[in-house]
Amino acid sequence: MLMSEEQSRPRSMSRLSRACERSVKLCATAFIASAMGFLLAPGAGAQPGGPTPARPSLDNDPYAAAALPANPPAVGAARPGVEPRHEETEPADPATPTTAAGAPRPGQLPKVTILHVAVPEKGGMLRLPGGRFTMGSAFAKNEHPRPMKLNPYWIDRTEVTVGDYRGCVEKGACARPARTAASCTYDAGDPHLPVSCVHWRDADAFCRAAGKRLPSEAEWEFAARGQMSTPFPWGGVPGCTYAVTMVNEMPDRSCANRPADVGTHPSGASMFGVQDLTGNVEEWTSDWYMETVGNGPAPHSGSAHVLRGGGWLTTPKYSRTTTRSWGSAVEAGPNVGFRCARDE
Repeated sequence: MLMSEEQSRPRSMSRLSRACERSVKLCATAFIASAMGFLLAPGAGAQPGGPTPARPSLDNDPYAAAALPANPPAVGAARPGVEPRHEETEPADPATPTTAAGAPRPGQLPKVTILHVAVPEKGGMLRLPGGRFTMGSAFAKNEHPRPMKLNPYWIDRTEVTVGDYRGCVEKGACARPARTAASCTYDAGDPHLPVSCVHWRDADAFCRAAGKRLPSEAEWEFAARGQMSTPFPWGGVPGCTYAVTMVNEMPDRSCANRPADVGTHPSGASMFGVQDLTGNVEEWTSDWYMETVGNGPAPHSGSAHVLRGGGWLTTPKYSRTTTRSWGSAVEAGPNVGFRCARDE
């Protein structure tokens, strides 16, 4: 959205601790992969004239089921995005208080470590095996769980950088990004930052010029969590060590005063080694957005495209692996970027 629209998004966000206080048992359960057999161990705008999609709403905190492979009772989801009062330096990652025995205190989630899967890499892209998985979750009305099957595909290990995008602009194949805010990254003087303030059409043009395409929504989600029901690519506990998002559920302070250079938060990588899927910049996908999703094919038209992953101006709750957001044809804010994919 434009910044004025970003500022209008809801601020009603519950705190992480509430969920665990309601059910401490949920915080002690370990993940076990179903089909792939990998173990998780505790430890460590609408187009002019087109209809505008209704924004979803999320009423309850989803983190209580961070260690459960089963879907919890359904609640509703939304896209926040409030320009924070930025700190000049990146704050330290809030530590998880523990007891003398090292176990999390009541109201805190245990950290979860994912055993990463080695996949082929070539030209900055990773080859993911695809397969069957359950996409979505029951946490939000627009995340309806549904079975999916993907063929093997390739996806960029990191988000598209300013340097890569500038090269496309200099070749005449891409349009210069919009400068919708002072925090847009194209003119920030760092080629390793993720490019932001990019319209969907410009992201699509960049990927096509590179012989690639934007990933589908399903491909993006599989890259973030595979066949696991993890709320974040790295496991179950949000924090500035893993991703650049808002520090907590109060949208008034980000982990940094801009996105980080791509690939500089390796502990936040997904099980396949894909970087920055949560935070930094939320990412365009090829799919049109629909509020109600089902088991059928993706829509062939619409007024907005799906954005995934949240960004540096998004709270952790809305940066989960299954959170669905959207952007219209005029969306080109400092919280928005992209990565590319291609077929086998």
